[in-house]
Amino acid sequence: MITRPEEIRAKLEAGRTAIAERLHLLADEIEALPLESATEALSWVGDQIERLLREADRILRAQAGRRET
Repeated sequence: MITRPEEIRAKLEAGRTAIAERLHLLADEIEALPLESATEALSWVGDQIERLLREADRILRAQAGRRET
């Protein structure tokens, strides 16, 4: 179990780096597609990112509300 703040920060940074690397690889793959396919892929990825951000916002707001009570 991770309990020290520096361990938590290191774990978060490692997760952030892994996500960024995977997104970079995905961008490279999309750039290699024909224009029509790249447009479709970017539209789909954009929709998924919007859904992810809304869900993350919902979760963070719910957790913030618990801390205030």
